[in-house]
Amino acid sequence: MMTISGRTRFPGRHLKSGLFCLVILLLGGLVAASVQEETPRPKPGGELRVRPLGSALNTDLDPAGSGYPLVIEHLYEGLVRLDQNLNILPGLADYWSVAENGRKVIFYLRQQAFFHNGQEVTAADVKFTYERLFKLKSRPVFFQFASRIEGGEEFWNGLSPEVSGLRVVDKKVLEIDWKQPGIPNFYFLAADFAKILPASPVQSQKKKFFEKPVGAGPFRFDYWLRNTRLDIIGIRLVRNENYFTRKPFLEAVEISPVFRLEDFFENEIQVIPYLTFRIPRDKYQILESNLLQLSYLFYSCHLPPFDNPEVRRALPAFLERRQLAGLASTTANFCQVMDSYLPPFLPGFIPESIERNQNLSRVLQTLEAAGLGRVDKPLTVNIFFEVANKDLIPTLYQFLRDELKPAGIKLELKPRPSPEELAQEKTPYLFYLDWQPDLPDPEFVLQPLFQSEATLNRSYFHYKNPRLDELLEAQKNSLNSDRRLNVFKQIEKILQEEAPALPLFFHKQRLAYQPYLKNLKARTGDFMVLNLKDVWMDR
Repeated sequence: MMTISGRTRFPGRHLKSGLFCLVILLLGGLVAASVQEETPRPKPGGELRVRPLGSALNTDLDPAGSGYPLVIEHLYEGLVRLDQNLNILPGLADYWSVAENGRKVIFYLRQQAFFHNGQEVTAADVKFTYERLFKLKSRPVFFQFASRIEGGEEFWNGLSPEVSGLRVVDKKVLEIDWKQPGIPNFYFLAADFAKILPASPVQSQKKKFFEKPVGAGPFRFDYWLRNTRLDIIGIRLVRNENYFTRKPFLEAVEISPVFRLEDFFENEIQVIPYLTFRIPRDKYQILESNLLQLSYLFYSCHLPPFDNPEVRRALPAFLERRQLAGLASTTANFCQVMDSYLPPFLPGFIPESIERNQNLSRVLQTLEAAGLGRVDKPLTVNIFFEVANKDLIPTLYQFLRDELKPAGIKLELKPRPSPEELAQEKTPYLFYLDWQPDLPDPEFVLQPLFQSEATLNRSYFHYKNPRLDELLEAQKNSLNSDRRLNVFKQIEKILQEEAPALPLFFHKQRLAYQPYLKNLKARTGDFMVLNLKDVWMDR
C-alpha cells in the first residue's frame, strides 16, 4: 500500500479483495438489520380478547370444577407445571429433592411466591389444597391421586383427619411420601385440578370464594363482564404485577362466548376458534395443536365372533378411516388418523404403525368361517356411541353401516345401555368411544381402556390379557422414562396382535388469531389451553 498526494492507493488484486470484504460487511449489516426487523422485541401492554368454544358461558372458577381451562391455567398456579410439549417444569416449587427411590419428594417453594391478595404461598396452603381435593370426591381421578400418597386412602374414607403423606416441614417446605413412586405423580401435581389455593380465605368464604377468587397465577381476577341487563357474559383478568417470575406482557385478558366472528373481522377480538372457512388464511394466523381427545371403535371381546382376535384384526380392512375422520371433523376440531393405540404426541413416545395391508379374499374367508362375510345373510351387530358431539352420531352410523355391509355385518344403532343391561346382551356389538384421559401419560390412556379390571373395560369391552395387566403394573413404580416407554411399546405390540379395538384418530384444534399477536402457543390438553403469559402485541 502506497500513499500518493495524501490518498490511499490499492494495487489491483488488493482492490478486489478489499471490495469483496466491503460487500460482505454491507451484506452482513443488511442481514443483521433484516433479522432485527423480523424478530422485534416484545412490547408490554395491550388487552387480549378471546372467544372460547361454545355459546354458553362457563363461570366455574374452582380448579377442581369444570371451568374454562384457559382461565384456570392463568388465574392459578400449581406446584409444578407443563410446557407445550408436556415436559414438567417448576411452578410454585422452585426445586425439589428425591429420596428413598422416589418414595419421598421434598418440594421447596419459591420465596417470592404470593397470592393475588398479597398473602404468602406456604406449604400449609399446598397441603390444604390437596386435602380439599380429596374431600370433594367429585371425580375418580381425585381418588387415584389420593391413593398414590401415604395415608391418602385412609383420609378419603374418613379414617384419618389428615393425609399423613403430606407433611409440612417448614413454611416453604413440603414433603410428599408416595406409596407408588413414578413419573405420573408429577402429572397429578401439574394438573389443572391441583392448582394451589389460599387456605384461610377458602375456609372462611367457602363457595363464595370462587365468585371473586384469589390465585397465584400470572393474571388475577378483575371483574365479570356484564351486558346492559347486568347478566354475566364473560370474565376479565388483569396482569399480576407481583408474579414470582417475569410478569405477562399483556395488561388484561377478556374471555366471553358472546364475542362474534364479526368482532374478530373488525379487530375487536384477537383469538377465536376456527369456526368457518370464511376466515381467510392469507389474512389471519392459524394455530393448530393436539388435543388429548382420542377416538376408538371397540369390540365386544367376550361375544362371538368378536371373541376371536382374527376377526377383530380382519374388520379394519373394510373401514376407510380417513373418510371417517373427515366426517367426524369440524373446522375448529378436526381429526388426525391414529395408527397406534397410544397417540404419537405423548412425551418421548414414537409408536410403530399398525400394519393394515391385508389380502381381501383371505379376510373374507376368515369372516365367513366366523359367521360373517355373506352379504345375503348378514350377522346383526349392534353399535353404541359415546361421543363429544352427539349431532355427528347419525352421520357416523350411516358411514360405518355402509362400510361394514360387505363384511356380512348388519349394523344396528342402539342407545348406550347401562353396564347391567349390557351384561345381559347376547348380540355382538361395537362401541364407538371418544376418550379423554385424565392425565397426559400413557398409563392413563391404557389402564382405563385395556386393563382387565378397569371399570370402563369391565363394563363395556370385556378385554382380558394377564400379560398386559402385568406390564401396566410393572411400569407404575418406575422413575426411568426409557424403561417405561419400553413397557408401553410392549403393550402396543400386544394390542396390535389382539386388536380389542380399532384406533381411529386423535383430535386437533384450530384457532384463528390476529397477525399482530406474537408468540401464541397451545399446550396439548383441553381445547384452548393457551400460554398467554408470553403473548405480546406488535402494533
